Amino acid sequence: MDGILPEMIKHGSPEVHASICKVFNLVLSVGFYPQVWNQGLITPIHKSGDQYDPANYRGICVSSTLGKLFNSIQNKRILSFLTQHNVLNRSQAGFMPNHRTTDHIYTLHSLIKDHVHNTKHGKIFACFVDFKKAFDSVWHPGLFLKLLESGIGGKTYDVIKSSYNENFCSIKVNGKRTEYFRQARGVRQGCSLSPTLFNIYINGLAEALESSSTPGLTLHDTEEKFLLYADDLLLLSPTERGLQDSLEVLEKYSAAWALPINQKKTKVMVFQRKNAKTKSSSFTL
Repeated sequence: MDGILPEMIKHGSPEVHASICKVFNLVLSVGFYPQVWNQGLITPIHKSGDQYDPANYRGICVSSTLGKLFNSIQNKRILSFLTQHNVLNRSQAGFMPNHRTTDHIYTLHSLIKDHVHNTKHGKIFACFVDFKKAFDSVWHPGLFLKLLESGIGGKTYDVIKSSYNENFCSIKVNGKRTEYFRQARGVRQGCSLSPTLFNIYINGLAEALESSSTPGLTLHDTEEKFLLYADDLLLLSPTERGLQDSLEVLEKYSAAWALPINQKKTKVMVFQRKNAKTKSSSFTL
């Protein structure tokens, strides 16, 4: 978008790198995100289903190379701050340092082993929650508030706010481009800072679930009420009533912070022994 290729930066001279460093420091000193970095070109990619339904497309956004590099540096600094000060809930594992996608799989496997296989009548009531276009639904004023609550202020906050207040995109379809329009919701597709911003945005839900009075499942002297990896949420409870209480916490938070839930893809599963007696359970969301 800015005419600068990644190869120009990678293979540039020390003078080029020094100039880029000066630009980045200037952006931070004034707290304003350059307008040319704020322009993106979206190409819709069909996922599945009806090709005439816009909901069945995922947008791939091409934006400024310098802007992406700047946001990558910002992301490392913000992640370092969040980690050092234990800002994010311990159950958040998505895109976090020293965490992997298999961490929560191991935790769930261990919980099933301890609370189902090693007990006579143990059960685990679990709900796999699917948020509807979670990254695209982030409410910008809410995100700005969450940044401040997380201790991210000053010029860093100003730059992020500036980048989203003046974020414009164009859509490319059949070789033609639309006029630019302001992106009023969501975090940027393909930006390394976006997953961290989403983690900050959804952290309030993690804290609400953690502080609720609903019972959890004990593993190594730690109570687990949910597992969270970016927008993938698993609610856990040893009782049917406990899971319903967690669903009510989820419903309240999602309504307050504009995180719509895909009820068709949100499913409940009961983990129990193979020959255990079963009864139908009913949950509302």
